[in-house]
Amino acid sequence: MLITAGLAAAVLLAVLVTLGLVNHYTRQNTERDAREHLQQLSWQMRDTLNRVVQTAINDIKLVRELPQISHPHTPEEARKVLEALQKSSPDYAWIGLARADGKVYAATQSTLEGQDISTRNWFNHGRERYYASDYHPTTLLGKKLPGGTDPWRFVDVAGPVPDADGKLRGVLCVQMNWGWVRRLVQTMLPSTSGQKEVELFVLRADGTVILGPQGTEETVVRSTSLTLARNGTAGSVRESWGDGKTYLTAYANTGNSEEPGNLDWTVLVRQPDAVAMAGADALQRPILLLGGLLAVLAALLSMLLTRRLLAPLNALSGDIQKRLAAQDSSAPLPPIAPVESFHEAQVLSQALAELVRKEESHLDSLRNLNERLESTVAQRTREIAGKAMLLERALAQEQSTQMLLQERAAELRAILDNAYDAFIALDPGGVVLDWNRQAEKLLGWRRAEVIGQPLASMVLPPLLRRAYERDMRQLAESGGDTVLNRRIELTLHNRAGQELTVEVALAYVPRSTGHLFIAFLHDISERKSLFASMEAMALRDTLTGLPNRRALLVALNEAIQRANRLRQNCAVFFVDLDRFKQINDRYGHEEGDELLRQFAARLRDNVRKTDTVGRLAGDEFVVILENLQDDSAAQETADKLRPALLQPFRLKTTSVTLGASIGIAVHHPDDPHDIEMLLGRADRAMYQDKQLGKPQRIRR
Repeated sequence: MLITAGLAAAVLLAVLVTLGLVNHYTRQNTERDAREHLQQLSWQMRDTLNRVVQTAINDIKLVRELPQISHPHTPEEARKVLEALQKSSPDYAWIGLARADGKVYAATQSTLEGQDISTRNWFNHGRERYYASDYHPTTLLGKKLPGGTDPWRFVDVAGPVPDADGKLRGVLCVQMNWGWVRRLVQTMLPSTSGQKEVELFVLRADGTVILGPQGTEETVVRSTSLTLARNGTAGSVRESWGDGKTYLTAYANTGNSEEPGNLDWTVLVRQPDAVAMAGADALQRPILLLGGLLAVLAALLSMLLTRRLLAPLNALSGDIQKRLAAQDSSAPLPPIAPVESFHEAQVLSQALAELVRKEESHLDSLRNLNERLESTVAQRTREIAGKAMLLERALAQEQSTQMLLQERAAELRAILDNAYDAFIALDPGGVVLDWNRQAEKLLGWRRAEVIGQPLASMVLPPLLRRAYERDMRQLAESGGDTVLNRRIELTLHNRAGQELTVEVALAYVPRSTGHLFIAFLHDISERKSLFASMEAMALRDTLTGLPNRRALLVALNEAIQRANRLRQNCAVFFVDLDRFKQINDRYGHEEGDELLRQFAARLRDNVRKTDTVGRLAGDEFVVILENLQDDSAAQETADKLRPALLQPFRLKTTSVTLGASIGIAVHHPDDPHDIEMLLGRADRAMYQDKQLGKPQRIRR
């Protein structure tokens, strides 16, 4: 019962500990995944808002350079350009060009032309810089636009229009309809599978909701996530909202200090904590049920094992008790029955029966001697009989010891012959004394061929033989005080002359007539090859076969070191495919993967063999150029690379043509050794290339 109870208690304790650990790590992983997912949504919304505003600013930059806008002859001429821009961007509700005095000179559909807008924020701020206004309703323009279910609300983006002398000629304004933000949210949340009660908010700097779930707009939010976001950080937090519920909330701020015309908004994405952690909570009940079932099964198993173990011992105990009870009577003593159970019980019952039989035999002999002989003769006879018995026992013990030694020797030979490692025994001179079957398989010589032969001349390369003889001599001179109890790696030659990498354990064994050495050899050639293969796989991108991010960082660090040492420049290209996401969404991930493979091969084929091409992540690639004499060499390589990347890519089901944005960062020998800073400069140059349409190089 104690064994059963103890085993059941141990199983229950193990189940409880396992349940606690599984619950802890499951909840931890579930919360981390939920936080990362919500952060991705907040970052995606933030980046999209920034990108739309920057697109409008870029449109203003392009349009103001046109002569129809910078030096218009008639309002009709400027209006045609503005209406063409409106057609290309349907979310532009109104585009207007105001003169420096505040009068609208030309506008789409002639709306507000001739009216004074000098008091408008976009006009006053747009006179000197690019400006993006906050979300706001409008009454004057809203009356002139078609009506809808919701009142018109806009985000104004404006910028100055200078003349040839740099003086202010006017202000160009784009008023974007707020509906594009609502469509963005409607397409963003349903596009992610498995959304459960995920809600997205866009807030002003004062916490007012300008976009959110129904009933929340124009309300004010006070939360920890908003405070953290306003402090300039992005991340996620668990917090309580005004409805009394606990949510996981991801937060991020829009705008970029390096870009003109920022919108100072905060994006919050929240999900109820109970919904986010539902998967982890659902695992607790099955684990608890499984633990209870295991405890019951363990208790039943322990009961069965206890009965089986104790049954033969109880039988032996009963026979012994019967014999003890019968010793005082004249009746014959009951025998000890042999136990037909597990081996140990059988041996124990046989030994007890043999002891009882011998005892009875000795008692009978003594009784007969006492009855037949005189006391003196009987005493001498007993002495002689005692000595004879001692001699017989000594002989029997010696014979038993001899047989045991023979059995042990046979067992040792069987163990050595069937050991997984090769076994070699050597005399003090390095001559082979013994050699098992695994040594025959590993090294190629049969046991009979190597007995009496020096080991070093057979398996060791010539360069290692002197070191081997020196180590063996030092081990022997230590007088047995030194034992090589550690494993070392060696390269040996087998009978066919092939190299083998083995792990050797060598020991010194003293003997009565001297000493010997024993060595166990374990073949680790496959393990070394596997480790080398795994290390190579860890540095390769599985899709394109190019070096991955880890290998790129190593290669870039080495390239910078060589550049500093040789006093030459090296450059980093940050290459990003244009419109890859659209192609991937339209034709599928399989075609997208094929496009990435062809793009990677084209990059590799159009640079020097000494240059390094790798895949950083997604559709982002990095090219490392070395041995550059000046900065223009990097620019020339980019100019040669761009036409090759513009050639059509023939996929399985279609043929596509797309460009690539290339950002260039050059490292000079005197620049700081900062890999992240160099990659960051190339990344920013790539984004400038994507916006301006020409390669960019950031020097400092």
